[in-house]
Amino acid sequence: MLDFSGKTVLLTGGGGEIGTRTAELFLRQGAKVVNTDAGFPVTDYPIDYGANPVKIALDVTDKQAVQRIVSQTIENCGRIDIVVNAAGVLNIKPFLEISEQDWDRTFAVNVKGMFFVCQEALKRMIEQKAGCFVNFASISGKVGGVLAGADYSASKAAVICLTKSLAKLGAPHGIRANSVAPGAVYSPMLDLYYQDHAEEMKGFEQKHPLGRFGKAEEVAATVLFLASDQASYITGACVDINGGTLMD
Repeated sequence: MLDFSGKTVLLTGGGGEIGTRTAELFLRQGAKVVNTDAGFPVTDYPIDYGANPVKIALDVTDKQAVQRIVSQTIENCGRIDIVVNAAGVLNIKPFLEISEQDWDRTFAVNVKGMFFVCQEALKRMIEQKAGCFVNFASISGKVGGVLAGADYSASKAAVICLTKSLAKLGAPHGIRANSVAPGAVYSPMLDLYYQDHAEEMKGFEQKHPLGRFGKAEEVAATVLFLASDQASYITGACVDINGGTLMD
């Protein structure tokens, strides 16, 4: 059993299928979870940090909002031990149909927003001489897209390299950084894709060596392992979670 008692986790993108399962697992293992998502309701009253999880609306592309949430979390929780960057947007447009606006939006959320969160949290982790990041990349960032568009794939390749840079910088301060690269995962988003692309998706699931797609809780479990003390000698890695679709 992984024990996160006394640990504070800052999670972005916590409203999605994988983010929800990740928050649930951390809570089950005793962590204090500050769960953020752009889709959470915006509240005007003071944030209740006595709750667990704490739920906060956050657009990671808003640098000042990111700085405010990191500061408030440390002020109310004492520290941030783990940051999980799951916030992201997916675009599936064909290469020639991707607009400049599409490209900029995808990179703003998937890369720049993640950079804002990592940069602000890293400052505090250096002070406390400990911390851990787990960033969400994708199999698309390694193979140039499976179901996703070129902008999404390129952004996830950037996440992998951003994480390696973070790992090198953080290591002397006792800070680790890893990324995860999920393949196709059962989710409402995947269901919608099936509805719009039924013909081309025929047999796709069975082509996976394990004969199925992944489950959100399987991705979440990998995140928890990487964030745990049991992974204390792992940093700069990108862990594949794709049922054997890519083996590198």
